[in-house]
Amino acid sequence: MCKKMKIRYLILLAFLVVFVTNSCDKVAAPYVEKVDYCSGDKKVLLEDYTGHECVNCPGAALLAHTLQEDFCDRVVIMAVHAGFFARPSTYDPLFANDFRTEAGNAWDTFFGNGAQGNPNGLISRVPVNDNFVVTPGNWGTAIAPLLQQPAKASLILKNTFDHTNKKLTTKITTTFLDAVEGDINLLVCLTQDSIIAPQKNNTPEAGETPIDENYVHMHMLRTTLNGIWGESVNGGNSVGYGDKFSQEYTLDFIDEWVPKNCHVVAFIYHEDTKAVIQVEEIAVSE
Repeated sequence: MCKKMKIRYLILLAFLVVFVTNSCDKVAAPYVEKVDYCSGDKKVLLEDYTGHECVNCPGAALLAHTLQEDFCDRVVIMAVHAGFFARPSTYDPLFANDFRTEAGNAWDTFFGNGAQGNPNGLISRVPVNDNFVVTPGNWGTAIAPLLQQPAKASLILKNTFDHTNKKLTTKITTTFLDAVEGDINLLVCLTQDSIIAPQKNNTPEAGETPIDENYVHMHMLRTTLNGIWGESVNGGNSVGYGDKFSQEYTLDFIDEWVPKNCHVVAFIYHEDTKAVIQVEEIAVSE
């Protein structure tokens, strides 16, 4: 390269560097802001309404587990067997199990899950587009904004299990981190993992198809410890920062409930709107 050409090349290169640098300085919005879902104390309750004869429900359960991981375990899952596909079969012994519960049936009727088919769910019992029932494909987008809200309360759960008498005692302490108006209810539930029972399935990633006779049911609602809708925490009185309430419940275990596979799920919610304020989960027994 001759000397003149080399000089022109260097001048052109310098011009391009200046142009590109200036251009980068002028890149306009919008920018994609990354959200850190691993920070924050607020948790979200995902109620997965399901049934052993629902072929699409294992796929929804798999999605729920993925979302729980994606949102850094700030999602508490409760699988509620209710509705048409949860009924015990009178003609197929594979599906003679009845995993329904009194509370689950009542919630299913109240929120309208069964009427809209399975699988579907509730996301902290907060309506999306004026509908409590949220399809699995929309679970993630419904969860995300709730996790960005500050926690208005904390729940501390402490379990004691008497293995001799098969009795659970759980103490829930609610501490409010902000002022909250209206009647606040506490609802305490028992869930169980690792229940092996037949399940219809059309999602190969979730198990054998079209029927998985050894399907592993997780987060299954077994019962509630304080009724279908729970009990008032504050008696309808206004609460403020630092206000603390403690409630204790006991539960006698039946043979089907395996303590090491069970969890207590407790959540507080607005009695009038049903919207969940905070939820926590803790193992029954190590």
